[in-house]
Amino acid sequence: MIRIPISLALSSFLVLSLYGAKIDEKIKKTSSALQESKQTYSSLSAKLEATAGKIVQQRQAVGAQQQHLNTLVTELKSKENVYQSNKQNLQGLQTQQQQLTKTQNDIEQKLVFALARNTSLSLLINDDRAKGADALITEEALKLHLKQINAEIKELNFIYGENATKITSLSNQTTALKQSIAVIDQQKQNVIATKQENEKAITQLEREKEEYKRSLGRILNQQRSLQNTLASLNIIRIEAMKPKKAPPKLVAPRAGSKPLPEGAQQTISEYQPSKTAAYSGEKTISPLDGYVITKRFGSYIDPVYGIKINNESVSLRPTDSDAKVKAIFNGKVIFAKPTAMLDNVIVIEHDNGLHTIYAHLDKIAPTVIIGQRLKQGAIIGRVGRELMFQVTQRNAHIDPLQVIR
Repeated sequence: MIRIPISLALSSFLVLSLYGAKIDEKIKKTSSALQESKQTYSSLSAKLEATAGKIVQQRQAVGAQQQHLNTLVTELKSKENVYQSNKQNLQGLQTQQQQLTKTQNDIEQKLVFALARNTSLSLLINDDRAKGADALITEEALKLHLKQINAEIKELNFIYGENATKITSLSNQTTALKQSIAVIDQQKQNVIATKQENEKAITQLEREKEEYKRSLGRILNQQRSLQNTLASLNIIRIEAMKPKKAPPKLVAPRAGSKPLPEGAQQTISEYQPSKTAAYSGEKTISPLDGYVITKRFGSYIDPVYGIKINNESVSLRPTDSDAKVKAIFNGKVIFAKPTAMLDNVIVIEHDNGLHTIYAHLDKIAPTVIIGQRLKQGAIIGRVGRELMFQVTQRNAHIDPLQVIR
């Protein structure tokens, strides 16, 4: 028997103890960092689902505002000559109206004076006091003068009527021109207001775009994180993730899509989708009793940047808060722990080369440990906001919705 000196044994024990303490400290720090990352990511990802739709809606609103603005500008340009002509005509009409009003006042004064003379002459002619030969001659002269005054009154009345008609017409034209000018002035104010709304919406859109840029990176990073996890468990082979040919190019951006943010091209080129296949086997229960599908399996076009993203899982929003998550087949737990990008993750191995992956769990059931065998329907954890559910079979991803009833 080989004897080890006590001093050497004690020294080895101290080294192992110190090493173990350092490992424990690293584990503690890592767990703390994971927890902080999980909280931060959960807070950010809660906004992710609405962000793309929000940006698209804002872009549509900005587009509608811009279209309205263009219409107003075009309309104002077409009316600018009319507008300036109307303003000149309005000034001319207002000057004419002032002159006519002054003329009307003069006519009124003449009419009053003529009527007064008419009345005076009528009184003199109708005076029954003694009339001599001279008086009779005077009376005839007065009658002739009265006749002239009556003719003058008649002419003044006619002129007064025509003048009043002109004033009314000018007044109507003036009112119409003022209304037309007011409409164009209001449209100009609308153009200014629309421009201000446009600028405000664009500023908000820029802020949303920055948040979306970060969100897009998180989606790609969490998919890559899950791939690495599955590869480390030999569920998906590393070779399967490396394309034999050059990586496929991004789809051509749609009209109106934004240019890719700085650094996104490299992130996307580094991410490679895994192999996919059709499911062969019987259908089974769902991991949630009630849910709404928020993201389906397969490729989709990002609504903002117009790039093609391959989704290797489905996202299910539970209809109940703190919903129970169930194992969909009998199987053995081969992974159950928190991760930086995917929150709590459980991977279960089943027969027929099948694996099911449950990510973004809020809690892992305390009875779920690596190596444990579970029955179909066993509660493995709880989820509040959204469950990322993924299924693989023989080194390929399959649509989870093909598996569950």
